[in-house]
Amino acid sequence: MLLGPQVAFVDDIKREITPLENVLKDRHTGTVFFDASTDKNRFPEKPLETVKLLFLDLYYKPTFDAELSAQWVQSIIPPHSDYTLVIWSKDTHQQEELLTILDYIELTPTRVEAWQKTDFDLENHNFSKNIDDLITTISGEPYYVEDILFGEIINVTDEGVFINCRLNDEKPTFQLRKFDKKLLGNIEKVEAGIFVRIHINSKPGARRMDVFEEKKDRSDLFEQPDFFKGLDGNAFFIESK
Repeated sequence: MLLGPQVAFVDDIKREITPLENVLKDRHTGTVFFDASTDKNRFPEKPLETVKLLFLDLYYKPTFDAELSAQWVQSIIPPHSDYTLVIWSKDTHQQEELLTILDYIELTPTRVEAWQKTDFDLENHNFSKNIDDLITTISGEPYYVEDILFGEIINVTDEGVFINCRLNDEKPTFQLRKFDKKLLGNIEKVEAGIFVRIHINSKPGARRMDVFEEKKDRSDLFEQPDFFKGLDGNAFFIESK
């Protein structure tokens, strides 16, 4: 059994996480705080296997740096981990830029919540119920399956976007599927030739699909084997006269 903190905080102002930290300590939950002040920025030496809940502030300097926020997540959460991300910030509306980067580096959180700091009186608010509700929600989250497919946009029409989807990696199989344009609304320029990453989340009674632009060149995934390569001149292919 691994020993270590279950909850991590990243903030540049320690007193703004103290009321949350105190509630968790009362519940005998291990926590760790990382000071994200730009003059410190001390990332952990390696990701923490035990952390399953991360409270993340978004601003550590006058301007928002989504890549720096993502770097904090990457330094704390190990690859391919199930974890809950709580955006703990005065600017929760900027979370989408961060989440896009986390998808790209394959650190998509299992669950995301946005807690707007300005909604709370940090000096007097009792966070016991907020924390208890969060823990109950995480613990009671129904079993779900996430599938990730890669696709290449083949054609864009008024009817929808046609994507060649790679369905299987062990035995590569492909299927041309039509997607509603709304599903690709977060992609700046939808056109033939670009690669996409399709997330399909399924749980009892519900199914959700999200499509993101894949920044990496995935052309190698869509190379169809040429079964006739090297057979030129073979007697089977020589037209009889």
